[in-house]
Amino acid sequence: MSRIEFADPLTEQIGEPQYLIRTRRKWAIAAAAAVFLCVLGWLAFEIPKGTLTHTDELLTAERSREMLSTGPWVVHYNFQRSFEKPPLQYWLTSLTLPRLQNRTLAVRVWPLLYGCLTLIALGWLVFLVEPNRPWLIPLSLAMLASSPLFSPEASRGFLDIGLTFFTISAILFAQLARNRPVWWLGVAAACWLGSLQKFPMPFLVALLIIVVRLTSCDERPKLRNGWLVTSMLLALATMAIWPLIQITKYGMSPGRLFHHEVVVWTGPANLGVRPYLAVLYGLSTLGGACGLLSFLAAFVVLFSKKERISAGVREIAIISLAVIGLTVVSNFRGVRYIVPIIPCLCFLLALLFHRFLERGPVILFRTTILLIVVLSADFVHSTITINHRRKDVADEKLIAEKLGTLQEPGTKTTLIKADKPGGDLLWDSFYLFHGNLRFPVQAYTVDEIRSDPPKPPLIGACVSRDFPVIQNVYPNVQVELVRAQFICWQVNTP
Repeated sequence: MSRIEFADPLTEQIGEPQYLIRTRRKWAIAAAAAVFLCVLGWLAFEIPKGTLTHTDELLTAERSREMLSTGPWVVHYNFQRSFEKPPLQYWLTSLTLPRLQNRTLAVRVWPLLYGCLTLIALGWLVFLVEPNRPWLIPLSLAMLASSPLFSPEASRGFLDIGLTFFTISAILFAQLARNRPVWWLGVAAACWLGSLQKFPMPFLVALLIIVVRLTSCDERPKLRNGWLVTSMLLALATMAIWPLIQITKYGMSPGRLFHHEVVVWTGPANLGVRPYLAVLYGLSTLGGACGLLSFLAAFVVLFSKKERISAGVREIAIISLAVIGLTVVSNFRGVRYIVPIIPCLCFLLALLFHRFLERGPVILFRTTILLIVVLSADFVHSTITINHRRKDVADEKLIAEKLGTLQEPGTKTTLIKADKPGGDLLWDSFYLFHGNLRFPVQAYTVDEIRSDPPKPPLIGACVSRDFPVIQNVYPNVQVELVRAQFICWQVNTP
């Protein structure tokens, strides 16, 4: 293959016969398969549990549910057109929601599938860039599976793991394109699907790969082929299809969307309140024992003079650091924005551990103990994270279901909420999804309901602390259901 490769030092020293190398590779692949099956079984056991409560997970669920009634060609939220996110995962979830009785499972099954595909893609990528180190494959998979930034994310209905799969696929196809340029078309496909999943991170990674290869005298001539130009043009054309449909047919305003999703979201009222290096802080805390270590491993692998690295490994290290750097500079202060390159960081940390495992018996023993401790700590961290996210919301879920039964055409649905979201009632999306609401909801604060109350007929929900305000504004209010501190009420036309 047309890449720089270096044989395993152990193989060079003792001159292993080919059949022993093949045997070792088979055992390594078997170990990787065992890791994959264990992770699949563990997460498949976890994802049906609990009730959807996180706002992003509920947004995925509710947008998918509304697709079933409003049509699949434009995303809706609260029965209004929503242009914030592209539709791919919502399309997929709308297939499972009406077919699976457990709606939590119906929403989370696609991130689990994406997570499994990401593990497979990472194993293939490791084999391509380090073919003489077969045991690096299961080690990389174990490192990724244990990461609190991967397995817990693959067990809930977010868009990030799907984007991670398409990003790793773009890197994988770019490695295959070293030998067969036709694989650049695979990069274009990954860029297109990634843009339909969340945002075009795979295209950004593809551009970084091209820039890295242009800086190499050995790599630059290989880029002079029609497949690369064709694939990049194809990627741009396919990525533009959905936004153009949104603009021409549904009236999306790109300027307004950019202002809301980038300027406002990264501003002082949202992500701007976090520390400037929140990404690195998140790696060191939310990322578990391997979080910050994997970031440092990229520097060690890239700048170490003790061992030369292949072009593929060098490229992965540079891309990982570049994505983190761009995330910090662009003011997206959250570790979730670098989840798509977490598999790369895990591979680089696994490679660093593997180098120590190739040394003398004393270092081998100490490295093995450290590796067991680190992987165990991260698996425990991931398990605790998954369990900690489950909340008992049975009482509020009953209130949401009661609202769903009371909804009628012409009747307004209101939620009385605190000034700061999450202070009392859960999100609007919680009531829309779990109540199977057929009409929009409107959130009011106590001050808003006093100053400009909506006219009856209306139904609503609030906590007991705010119910006296409702009684004062609507003397004829009727209580329909009380569960714990939550009250469902109805006001008929006088």
